[in-house]
Amino acid sequence: MPVLVVHGMPSNSRGGEGVIERLARDDEVVAVDLPGFNGPAPAGWVPIKENYVDWLIAQIEALAARGGPVHLVGHDWGCLLTLRAASLRPELLRTVTAGNGPIDEHWPYHALWESWNPSGAGERFMDELLTPDCAERMLRGAGFPDDHAGRTLWATPEGRQLTLTLYRSAIGIGRQWAPDLARIVIPSLLIWGLRDMIVPVEIGRRMAAKMGAEVATVDAGHFWPYEQPEAVAELLRRHFARADAWPETILTQRVENMLA
Repeated sequence: MPVLVVHGMPSNSRGGEGVIERLARDDEVVAVDLPGFNGPAPAGWVPIKENYVDWLIAQIEALAARGGPVHLVGHDWGCLLTLRAASLRPELLRTVTAGNGPIDEHWPYHALWESWNPSGAGERFMDELLTPDCAERMLRGAGFPDDHAGRTLWATPEGRQLTLTLYRSAIGIGRQWAPDLARIVIPSLLIWGLRDMIVPVEIGRRMAAKMGAEVATVDAGHFWPYEQPEAVAELLRRHFARADAWPETILTQRVENMLA
């Protein structure tokens, strides 16, 4: 069955390369670039969370049409989007795996998010503090490879503006999306960096309780695709194998009951 990998902020499809290489699957494995994250966004694109969800569902539909139900994997913003897609269109998926992205009613915004929300102040923060050089140093310290840390969304004015627009569209995301986590009835796994100070693992455990997901921690901070690709690939292999062993009729019935 195919696998679709969705990166987070401020990465792009390169963020999943280490994990994908170690999966060594014969099935189709696709790492997408969210619109605007690795080059200019399509003309007329509005970078708000709902548009990214719709775009992702379209990618899943196309992949499922080619190869059947999809194993969906997401990190950071990819976590938010994949879990939202799984709550809306579970019939397209075999499993969902996500981590280090908060869909929680009680989670306070992290420090950068708080700085980005106010109009004007967020723009000044980007221009004066999160300069490309500063962003590159920060991302290297967080585990990004040297050849990637300087080539992310935050390297361009357009990318920094996209960041502001996207995060501002997500104010209240916990209240809006957390109730629908209970609609995720496919086999689900949350992978969390145990040392993440941006979105602590306790958030993941609360999310998992809503969706009946397994929680697996790895010895990493926020960016586990870079820090622990082998450990993550092993968790994915185990998760996929367990789900593939389930009788198809059971999974189909669970999804049909939820959608009814």
